Amino acid sequence: DWAALFAESGARKVPLPTYPFQHQHYWLEPARTPTRAETADSSLWAAIEDGDAQSLARDLEVDAAALGTVLPALASWRRRSREDSLADAWRYRVGWTRVAAAEPRLSGRWLVLVPAVRAGSARVRAVLDGLAARGAEVVAVEVAETSREALGDQVKSADGCAGVVSLLSWDDRADTEYGTVSVGTAATLAAAQALRDHGVTAPLWCVTSGGVAVAGEAADPAQSAVWGFGAVLGLDHPDTFGGLIDLPTQGDDEEVPDGLFAALCSPEGEDQLAVRADGLFARRMLRDRDGSGSAWKPRGTVLVTGGTGGLGSHVARWLAANGADHVVLLSRQGGDAPGAAELVADLADVRVTVAACDVTDRDAVAAVLAEAERTHPLTAVVHTAGAGLPPAPVTEVTAEEFAAVTGAKVRGALVLDELVGDRELDAFVLFSSGAGVWGSGGQAPYGAGNAFLDGLAQRRRARGLAATSVAWGGWGGGVGMIDADGGDQWRRIGILPMDPAPALRAMARAVAGGPPNVIVADIDWARFVPGYTMARERPLLRQLPEVAEILAADAPGGGASRREVLLDSLAELTGPEREAFLTDLVRREAAAVLGHADGDAVEPERAFKDTGFDSLTAVELRNRINAATGLQLSPTVVFDYPKPTTLARKLRTELLPTANETANGTVDGLANGAATDADGREREIRRVLASVPLRRFHELGVLDALVRLADSTAGGPGGLSGLSEPSTAAEAENTAIADLDADELVSRAMRGTTFGND
Repeated sequence: DWAALFAESGARKVPLPTYPFQHQHYWLEPARTPTRAETADSSLWAAIEDGDAQSLARDLEVDAAALGTVLPALASWRRRSREDSLADAWRYRVGWTRVAAAEPRLSGRWLVLVPAVRAGSARVRAVLDGLAARGAEVVAVEVAETSREALGDQVKSADGCAGVVSLLSWDDRADTEYGTVSVGTAATLAAAQALRDHGVTAPLWCVTSGGVAVAGEAADPAQSAVWGFGAVLGLDHPDTFGGLIDLPTQGDDEEVPDGLFAALCSPEGEDQLAVRADGLFARRMLRDRDGSGSAWKPRGTVLVTGGTGGLGSHVARWLAANGADHVVLLSRQGGDAPGAAELVADLADVRVTVAACDVTDRDAVAAVLAEAERTHPLTAVVHTAGAGLPPAPVTEVTAEEFAAVTGAKVRGALVLDELVGDRELDAFVLFSSGAGVWGSGGQAPYGAGNAFLDGLAQRRRARGLAATSVAWGGWGGGVGMIDADGGDQWRRIGILPMDPAPALRAMARAVAGGPPNVIVADIDWARFVPGYTMARERPLLRQLPEVAEILAADAPGGGASRREVLLDSLAELTGPEREAFLTDLVRREAAAVLGHADGDAVEPERAFKDTGFDSLTAVELRNRINAATGLQLSPTVVFDYPKPTTLARKLRTELLPTANETANGTVDGLANGAATDADGREREIRRVLASVPLRRFHELGVLDALVRLADSTAGGPGGLSGLSEPSTAAEAENTAIADLDADELVSRAMRGTTFGND
């Protein structure tokens, strides 16, 4: 256990090669030499933490016996202070900020997917009428089935639409086939898949009703699940995801949708919005400053589901160490679970009950609770049970897989909520995940299940009952996804492993006085933000100061688009230089995806699949290149162009005209490589001039000179606004711009400018 070995030692982490075949050199940076004061301070606290009374007595020049009581207290305080510091740094919450709602003006055809069971409702009618009143041509489709195939036939009419609005989540009936998945959630999944199947590029807006709590109101967990699904959908398919819009559970059918139409206009790129009677609100991730003064002190009987698993065992040990009298551990295997015997031995100071029980079996859980409360009353529940599947894009997920992932997590939480009823508990803790907040690529069922728990916590809290859902980031200590096979990938994108002790301390502080939904995650924002925002804006993070700084620093060209900056760079290069430039770009982005320090680690002629790319990292590379170039490449582009060099040629073709394409009447000689003769050189320079945005000529101070040159060539003032036939005198005096050679064209353009006369 390296973490335990180096704990409190001052050791620091340094990046080392992941695999020996990379053949890269690494040097350790010399550690900063501590000052004399720092050394003395470190020595003092080292003696306290080690319980070394003799050394401490000698340094303080006091009797060692006098330290017998204070030394353990100081050591405990030091440990808690460090844990509290980390706990506060890792804790976030979801908040809502009011945004301006401009007068909505819609155009084009809009497809509206309506659940058949709600087709005749006043609210649906208000939505359809409201869209039409604001300029949209409305195509309403009643959806009675939740199969992908059936929906496929119905969404064909979406081709060429300006947008798609899904009201399918409003069918809140329980799906009789899949149990924990509502009909509305299953239909929303099928609709997203069917739209992709038919190549519909119009943005999909998922509209829920009571899916989120803006001001402490009760949420509908089934509607909340669609928000978790949507967060992942926006990562898997950022090009066709419009966003999520929540309407109140109840409201005036004519007034409430007004905000809906404003939301559909997506003010400032907002994609997670809530419409309420007092305005339009956008979702934000914020620092959680609540509950920082005290922490939950467990007592009596505490029930832990998934109690013998990795997360559950850490929770059990923490409960025993912090005051619980009786810990009840539920798991499918009970005492036969791997590590269960060792766990019970570690909990020797408290009473422990290990029960083999399926948390989704209401009768079995009720029996365990009745038996457990014979000695101590139930005071708290911690629900850690859950399941996962290997990542898969939304288009490849089935409703059966949705049900499998959400089963123990969702159904188990509902069973516990029902059984504890309205009793006054100290804590009702649901282990959720950041996948339900910011999303996690390829984890749509997992995101939906965790968002369901967040909604359940909001509903309980609105009823005045104890409830806290904790959306965890990555756990260290050998548990959770981050320490599984994909651990390196999580670290690479900025989700870092948390030591269990301060992580659970953060949970305890949140339970004591925090909001119903809290996020506990150690995030390296410098790594996380570029990847998370590469394909589209993510307003969710806008109000975090550290994120705002990163976004401001990352804005290229003082606000110019990345594509403009890239084209400006390419305009200064010859054909072969362009290809080398784009190849280097591909290699840098590929290296970033694979976690290498720079592009030199990626060989230009080596196939991506031989370098370590799979389907998910291929999409990540596509997203990074799209963000860097402003292009919209297909998800399969890395497989269609399987080497850095071939992909770079694809980029050149997309960014620059082909060999036969014309630009302002000139033939492009760039796509065939650098021209080798004088005519080729002139064509190249003309192409360069034609490709430079007008704003660049203006910024460089040469635009007026070019305009005067063109006007004089065209016959005097007004030549650019309406070219007239040049006069004979003008023809004799001026050389037609088309007849100027490249050097003369550039020279004449530069004359009269500051740098042109240098």
